[in-house]
Amino acid sequence: MAAPSMNFTERPVACVLSDCDGVIVDSEVIADRILIEVLGDAFGRDDLEALSKDLFGLRVIDIIQAMEVKVGQPLRLERRLELQQRIDGFVAERAPAMPETAEVYRALGLPVAVVSNSAFPRLHRCVERAGLLPLVGRHLYSAEDVGRPKPAPDAYAHAARQLGVPPADCLVIEDSVTGVRAACAAGMRVLGFLGGSHIAEGHMQRLSEAGAIALFTDMRELPLLLGH
Repeated sequence: MAAPSMNFTERPVACVLSDCDGVIVDSEVIADRILIEVLGDAFGRDDLEALSKDLFGLRVIDIIQAMEVKVGQPLRLERRLELQQRIDGFVAERAPAMPETAEVYRALGLPVAVVSNSAFPRLHRCVERAGLLPLVGRHLYSAEDVGRPKPAPDAYAHAARQLGVPPADCLVIEDSVTGVRAACAAGMRVLGFLGGSHIAEGHMQRLSEAGAIALFTDMRELPLLLGH
């Protein structure tokens, strides 16, 4: 774990805004496998894994559209939405909860919101599976419902407004460059989480370069970073 580059006590943290995939559920490896399988069947291709390397952190619907361009096979909107729903359904069903995340978030004693690029049905199911719905309550925000997806700041800014907390008092937990950039653009402090099974060599540096002020690999480290 890298040491924090700033003292959190200089400005108290009033709430935690958490990404879902790769932070609350360890879903990225499973999601990638399901996405390649479903889209491989749809496009009749077996080379999609290599074509998906630069799409981490995007919405499923955006990944499908990017794949359409890469393979030169445009899909009808109805087909695109059908594939998105199939992928999201499989991921929500199979992704395990990230170890310790629910326990740590509950123990912090802070308001928690979940902010994701995932469609709301998948987001809701994943948070429910992780046991966090009682803590989060209505503060589940899918980027597609509140504005532009990450890396735009819309969803994080919306969550802060709903909680009534200034952006500078929010702490964001993210695992992707896309999410870190969104949080920084919203004027929030962001920590990079490296505990997911999808984290590859060099990812730590990319999160730091995107604006993460500290990095950690075990969710049990979070209270120590916050001085709790």
